[in-house]
Amino acid sequence: MSRQVVVIGGGPAAVSTFVHLTQVPDVASLHLVAPNDIGCAPAFGSGGLRLLCNTSVDVTSLRPEGESELLTYLAARGWAVHREDFVPRYLVTQYARESYLRHRALAEHDGIKVVHVRGRARSVTGFPGDYRVGLEDGKALDATDVVIALGGTSPRLPEALRAPATAPQLLTSPYPIRRLRAIPAEATVLVLGTKLSAIDAALTLCRAGRRTTMTSPSGQLPAVRTRLCRTTEAGLGRVWRQQLDRGAGSADLARPLFRLVRALNGGQPVLRQLSDRADVHERLRHETQLAKAGRVPWQDTIAEVIDGLNHALPAQPKQARHQVLSAHRAAMSRYISSIPVGNASRLLSHLDSGLLTVADAYPRHIEPAPGGGWTIDWGDGRTEHIDWVVCATGFQPPALTTTPDGELRIGGPGAPGARSAQVSPDLRVVRDPGAARERMWVVGSAAGSRFPIVNYLRAAAQHARTVGQALATVPPARTPDGTPPDALAARSGPTNATAPSRIPERPAS
Repeated sequence: MSRQVVVIGGGPAAVSTFVHLTQVPDVASLHLVAPNDIGCAPAFGSGGLRLLCNTSVDVTSLRPEGESELLTYLAARGWAVHREDFVPRYLVTQYARESYLRHRALAEHDGIKVVHVRGRARSVTGFPGDYRVGLEDGKALDATDVVIALGGTSPRLPEALRAPATAPQLLTSPYPIRRLRAIPAEATVLVLGTKLSAIDAALTLCRAGRRTTMTSPSGQLPAVRTRLCRTTEAGLGRVWRQQLDRGAGSADLARPLFRLVRALNGGQPVLRQLSDRADVHERLRHETQLAKAGRVPWQDTIAEVIDGLNHALPAQPKQARHQVLSAHRAAMSRYISSIPVGNASRLLSHLDSGLLTVADAYPRHIEPAPGGGWTIDWGDGRTEHIDWVVCATGFQPPALTTTPDGELRIGGPGAPGARSAQVSPDLRVVRDPGAARERMWVVGSAAGSRFPIVNYLRAAAQHARTVGQALATVPPARTPDGTPPDALAARSGPTNATAPSRIPERPAS
């Protein structure tokens, strides 16, 4: 029996998937479909020593268990690092790339055929154990099993921007960072966003003396931390899952977390550990001071909060997941996505110098100005001319849709009659609830419709481990000569006889 596995994606999440799949028995071939070198991702690209990860080394690893592989990797190369450190992002790219090459060599030594297909996958057709992965160039790959490990695809552009993505003096994403450095030093720049990628953009722009304004609907900067490590084992995920199963409201979920934060700081009330400054500039100053003084005990719950949410919510109904995330969205945005104290200090220095401003409003309209640049309508009667606009508003998650005839579409415009494909709590793609259980899984960002926090390497590595374990327990779909075994039809479960759409079923042998 043998497995022919196709991994769609080439960033760190795909590498983690690849590493875990090389340990699965009976894998005959592993194809990775990605346009760029395996291990590389835009957000982890070149940025020099100042573009830091927002997570500590401890949780930045292609394997979620044990000591961080990144820590071991860096220590072996002479980096004096600690598990709490925030390291330059380009080191993660190097680590992921070298891990892929090392595990590729090991896999090939074990007789596994490994192929990097430079391109993009656009569709999956067929049935479990006998898939066809359609590529952008019209070619196709056969697969018994498919794992979709794509990151964000096209940039998410704000409604206020009244111009095409190809407009001059517009960057639809801060990445790769070298594009920011090409903006003239005397230019004025508006950065749309105030979260992690926007901060990367602002720090890069201000370092070269460009006058920069940041703006977002919330108008808030992230909180400040000195580490993000695995430091507690309070079982929040188990507690939250029990609460949700009993019908607890979203507000009830905060109580065990508050108890944990109080316990970490000698019983001090949680609100006394947080800044009460209303002004965004002064709040950043105060939170930076608290972090430098070691007075941010909440930071030692963040890794467990992320794991807990990803454990408790996926099995809940969609409405329950939405209620919890909506109720706590603001706090999650500020504290889960908080920034390293070093970045906060640099951001504060640019605010103090006047080189950087965080706007107290969000534009109503952003339109190309006659003669170049942009006219910003702030919605309160003010207009302003800005030379460049940088969108740091995130990326659209990989779009997975199912056509009426059962084809899974990956990205691109939706086909007539297509509907969103579902993701099950065990990370399987569900093209049709009445069809055979798929041998397709999602990892990382592609799981965002089911898992609340996916833009986090530890979460992607946990997904990759889960998929590897699941694949190892599913019998291979083919004999060594490629013939589907007779038993597959009996294992495939309910057919599509009464389903509203038709996903091809393997005919009875």
